[in-house]
Amino acid sequence: MNELQERSATNDLAMIRTMMEAGRQRAAFDATHLIIWGAVLTAAYFGQYLLVYGYIPGNTLFVWLPLGIIGTFLSVRHDRNRCQLSDANIAVKAYSGAWSAVGITMILHFGVAMASDALDPKVITVLACGVIAAAFYVISLATEVKLLRLVAAGWWIIMIYTTALKQFDAEMLLVLAGASALLITLPGQLMKRLAKTNPDEGEKAEI
Repeated sequence: MNELQERSATNDLAMIRTMMEAGRQRAAFDATHLIIWGAVLTAAYFGQYLLVYGYIPGNTLFVWLPLGIIGTFLSVRHDRNRCQLSDANIAVKAYSGAWSAVGITMILHFGVAMASDALDPKVITVLACGVIAAAFYVISLATEVKLLRLVAAGWWIIMIYTTALKQFDAEMLLVLAGASALLITLPGQLMKRLAKTNPDEGEKAEI
């Protein structure tokens, strides 16, 4: 009886390790999306800053729409080489679901706010920081990449700072541009290390 229990426990642990490793592989693969969108957001926030001060002509859509199209094109192109991991894997579902939730939330809020002429830069910033932080925290649990919890904490700090602001001015756009570079693009680069293997030992890099 004890032997059967030990085998069962060993099998369960092996299954959990397999699930977590699949999640880590997916995180490493999809880190390219973080690099793409981190760069897009950095450029968009900086472009918006230049727009506010009249350094470039146009309006908000003039800045965000082209960059959004570029980001979407690069993401779709990258997905053609999508790694084949089981969709039934809990870690993979958690990773995919976290970013899907971010996208759905922001699209719904932005669309309704634009349609009703009620777009508030402070509100959308607080919302974006909150959902991005939550996504990184979920991913850190699903992939066991503890460093991502610091990234999540960084976005929560920005959320708190923005909420406490009495006046949301254009300089905040520079803060968000820097945050996109440091807390999206850079983590994407670090997570890509998970996909690298030691040619001699075949071990995945740890973060």
